[in-house]
Amino acid sequence: MTRIAFLGSPEVAVPVLADLAARAPVAAVFCNPDRPKGRGRELQAPPVKAAALGLGLPVHQPTSWKVPETRALWDSLDLDLAIVVAYGHILPAWMLDSLPLGAWNLHFSLLPRWRGAAPVNHAILTGDTQLGVSLMRLEPGLDSGPVLAQSARPITPEDDAEGLLAVLAGDAAALLAEHLPALLEGTAQPHAQDAAQATLAPKLSRDMARLDPTQPAAVLQRRVRALQPWPGTELNFGGQSLKVCAVGALRPTDLAPGTLAWNRGGAWLAAGDGQAVELRLLQRAGKPVQPALQALQPWGPEGLLYVEAGPGI
Repeated sequence: MTRIAFLGSPEVAVPVLADLAARAPVAAVFCNPDRPKGRGRELQAPPVKAAALGLGLPVHQPTSWKVPETRALWDSLDLDLAIVVAYGHILPAWMLDSLPLGAWNLHFSLLPRWRGAAPVNHAILTGDTQLGVSLMRLEPGLDSGPVLAQSARPITPEDDAEGLLAVLAGDAAALLAEHLPALLEGTAQPHAQDAAQATLAPKLSRDMARLDPTQPAAVLQRRVRALQPWPGTELNFGGQSLKVCAVGALRPTDLAPGTLAWNRGGAWLAAGDGQAVELRLLQRAGKPVQPALQALQPWGPEGLLYVEAGPGI
């Protein structure tokens, strides 16, 4: 019987694990160690661990793939095939070479576009009109391995990174289910990527959160959608900040860039191109996410604020 390992940690990997476990025996699940979270800093298990335990699957949580203990553990499991989804580790060559049927990664982009840690975010930031999932064989390079299959879907103006990633997780499960028989039989024939067409999607950072209202409105709109839920986006004015959690339509405006205007008709931020972007959900420090007009109540039922320019991406 083929011995399969699954490697992944966050919520986006759970649909693939659940579907895989319903189709074939999973001999081992690898995920990140439990980590402290929240104000109480209590240890919290990765979503994949919770899902695996609920399915009755054995779970392993190595802290590093560079220590001999991890290699000894891996070798002891005598595995044939590995499925990887958002695991977040560079896997060593010895591990990839140990699998007769290979290690296969479900990557959330249409490779070779958006190799790296944050493909969904960068696709929205850049204004791509479609995104998808690639089933690729892992090799030591960064998402550079040959691709077996892809599925694509449009990016709509309503999509944010969090919601789109959740949808793509279901697409990833379906893509693996379609090609799992070939992986198990060893008959999969992936095709090399065109490295000349590759683009990179590096990790996000906290300093990307500050919005710059001198940029075009469409850029601001995409940035808010792309950086949800982390690092999020924020407006700064007078030593205070407002997190922008959701945006809506664009419309022309005569107001100067950086003017935040609100009244009964809504809240709008004037951008650098004569357009304004609608602010739908905001969050004040220490408060929950609220509809924009409710969050702006401390400054009155209507008014103007002037937002400071921040760094662009």
